[in-house]
Amino acid sequence: MSMDPNKWVPFDKLSPETRGRVETLYPYLKLEQCMFQDKHSGVFMKQINSVKIEKLLDPENMPGKQAAPPTPPPPTPTRGRPRKLQQ
Repeated sequence: MSMDPNKWVPFDKLSPETRGRVETLYPYLKLEQCMFQDKHSGVFMKQINSVKIEKLLDPENMPGKQAAPPTPPPPTPTRGRPRKLQQ
C-alpha cells in the first residue's frame, strides 16, 4: 500500500462529504486519535500511535456496488398425480 507520510491529515481537514460518511459508518471511532488519507482508491485511517493502516471507505462512485437482486418467490405447489396412501 503506497501511502505518502506527508499526506496524512486530521479528521477536520477531510471534505465535508467524507466526514459525513465516516461519522455515519463509524460513530464509535475516536477521531481525535486518528489521521486520514482521502485517495481515489478510498479513505484510509491510522491511529496516531500505530503503524497499522485500515481502509474505511471505498470510493463513492465505485462501479458494481449495486443492490442485490430480489430473491425469487418460493415455488408454488404443482398439481400432479395424487400420492398413494399406504395402509
